[in-house]
Amino acid sequence: MPRRVSALFALTIVVVYWFVADREVAGTLLLGVMVVALAFAATYAITAERYAKPEGDDPDPDDSKWVGNDLGVYTTRSAWPILVALCAAGTMLGSLWSPLVPALGVIALILCLWRLGAESARQP
Repeated sequence: MPRRVSALFALTIVVVYWFVADREVAGTLLLGVMVVALAFAATYAITAERYAKPEGDDPDPDDSKWVGNDLGVYTTRSAWPILVALCAAGTMLGSLWSPLVPALGVIALILCLWRLGAESARQP
């Protein structure tokens, strides 16, 4: 329930903002996006928790079965994470100047995320 409360609180903010700001559409729309994002995150967390079976929940752990196994692929010398952050910042800041700048930022962000995912998927 605590996860869903954040979306309900954000919805309350949207309704109050709508009336206090004299039916201002842009701010209400952006706050509405916040409601959708929080509701999505809460739904995902609830669904993921329902089907999760972490190894740490094992009441009788046996560490010997994990010895020598790879924990995962970590790209420690990659430029893509910082490029993703720069593209996201450019997308947000670009919306202050022109509609073209955020569009180019989103395209660059998708490209960077695609390359980051491809790099992370490679096995060493």
